[in-house]
Amino acid sequence: MKTRVPALFTAGILALSLAACGAEEAAEPTEEATEAAAEENGGGGGLIDLLSGLDDSTRELTNYTLALSMTMPDPDLGEVDVDLTYEVMDDPQAMQITMVMPEFGEALAELLAMGGEDPGLTAEELGTQIMIQPADGETLISDHNGIYEAETPWVRGGEDMTDMNPEELFDLQGLPDLVSAFAGIEQAQETGAEDVNGVPTTVVELALTEEEAAALDPGSAAAIQEFLGGDVQETLEVSIWVSEDGFPMRMSVTDNGETMQIEFSEIGTTSFEIPSEDQISDM
Repeated sequence: MKTRVPALFTAGILALSLAACGAEEAAEPTEEATEAAAEENGGGGGLIDLLSGLDDSTRELTNYTLALSMTMPDPDLGEVDVDLTYEVMDDPQAMQITMVMPEFGEALAELLAMGGEDPGLTAEELGTQIMIQPADGETLISDHNGIYEAETPWVRGGEDMTDMNPEELFDLQGLPDLVSAFAGIEQAQETGAEDVNGVPTTVVELALTEEEAAALDPGSAAAIQEFLGGDVQETLEVSIWVSEDGFPMRMSVTDNGETMQIEFSEIGTTSFEIPSEDQISDM
């Protein structure tokens, strides 16, 4: 995850006016390439069996909560922490996005102070934005911090956030290729067991140097390059928490001083309340 971060994080950061570069496209590895990678790199056996149900488990993923955390450098703000929570429900179809960026809140507080304003909020409160994107309809934005000075808890209008859907920005269908590519690498090892949000998982870890990454087969290399947005720099460290049915409940990645973690929860049970009309003002 260099400054060319995965598209999902890039979109979230751009939405709050932070600079990031788009990831270059890489060819998606085929199923045959992934299987060949496992054999060639010495992986397989227990790990490949563990991941055998991954494709089916992601195919119909329409209701879930996805938490994403990232730390990355920014030329203006220094080290930036980004926490995003996506709540995706299917009845009715809608998505709620919560972004927390304390450094952005600090910058906003300084800007308001220059204008003689004191909102009486912490940097984290100022740096928190909550949005609801219905399947049909305009984006709803929470005015919990009073920034919009609305008479209702929610405002309607502004930027359409449909392009921030995780299914559009993070290739859920590509998870089987990515996780299998990681698990098929010789350095990948099962290191223990742990519950993630009440789900028993097997922990798989690996560390990959630049030289080792350059020596990977084309299928594994393509999957990893597409995810990172470029080549491995320094040492890539990956941890994956895989459930009994082969689903990656959590994945943590560190490369070149940047860290990223994704974590699933409430699969099939995610639900939130959509505001009624009397709770919404038009911008």
